Amino acid sequence: MSRRRTALLTAPAAAAAAALTLVGAATSASAGSDSPTPYRVTPTGLELPAGDVFEVHGHVNVVYTTAAGRASRNVHVEGPGTPYADLAGTSTLTWDRAGLPADACVTWVQVAGYDEHHGEGGQAPVCRTAATPPPVVPPVAPPVTPPPAPPAAPPAPEVTPPTTPAPPAAPTPAPAGEVPGPSPAAEVGNEPVGAPSPAPSPTERSEVLAASDDATPAARAQVRASAQERSEVLAATGARTGVLLAAGALALGLGAGLVTWRRRRAAGA
Repeated sequence: MSRRRTALLTAPAAAAAAALTLVGAATSASAGSDSPTPYRVTPTGLELPAGDVFEVHGHVNVVYTTAAGRASRNVHVEGPGTPYADLAGTSTLTWDRAGLPADACVTWVQVAGYDEHHGEGGQAPVCRTAATPPPVVPPVAPPVTPPPAPPAAPPAPEVTPPTTPAPPAAPTPAPAGEVPGPSPAAEVGNEPVGAPSPAPSPTERSEVLAASDDATPAARAQVRASAQERSEVLAATGARTGVLLAAGALALGLGAGLVTWRRRRAAGA
C-alpha cells in the first residue's frame, strides 16, 4: 500500500517537471525584438528567409521617414478579393507594392511570425534612394570638324568665236573718159615673163587714126613705126602705163607737127 501511494505521488511530480522543462526550453528558444532579423530589409523591399512565405492573416508593419516627415504603412495579407491577396505564398514584398514613397527611408519593420524587429537591434535606416542608380551622363562627343571645302573649279576658258573675213571691196569704177592708173603688178620687173604688152588705149588709137586721115603715106608709116616701136619697147621692158601714155602723146605730137609742116609746104608751093 505504501508503495502504491508513493507511485501515485511521484507521477504528478514527474509530469509537472516535464511541463516546466518544456516551458523553459520554449522560453530559451524564443529571441528578443532586438535580435538580428532572419529576414532582409533592402532598398527595394522585404525578403523572407529561404523556405518562408507570407501566409493568409499575416501582416507586415513598416515605419519610414520622408522629406515630409515620419509615416507608417500596414500590409495585411487576407484571402481573395482583398488588396494584398496576391502576396499569399510569396516571399518578397517590394516597397512599391507596399506603397512607400520614392524617397522613403525605412526605420522599423515588424513581420508576423518573427519576434525580431528591424530597427530595434541597432540597424540603420534603409533608404529607397540607395537602390536608384545614379543618372547616366552621356559622354560629351568631341566637336566634329567639317571636312575642308573642295577647291573651286578653274574658270572655263573664254571661247572667242571665229571671225569671218570681210569680203574684198569691189574696185571703184573709174569715171568715163579717165584712164585708170597702173596697177602694182605692172611695175617694171614684176611682170611675168612672156606677158603680152598692153594694148593702146582707145584714146591713143583714135588720135592716131584722126591724125592719119590727112597725113601722107610717109607720116602714116612713121606713126605706125613709132607705135610698133613703142609696143616692142613695152613688151620688152614692161614699162608702166604712164610711160605708154607719154610715148603715145609724143607720137601724136610728132605726127601732128609733121602734118602741119606738110600742109604749109604744099600751100607755099
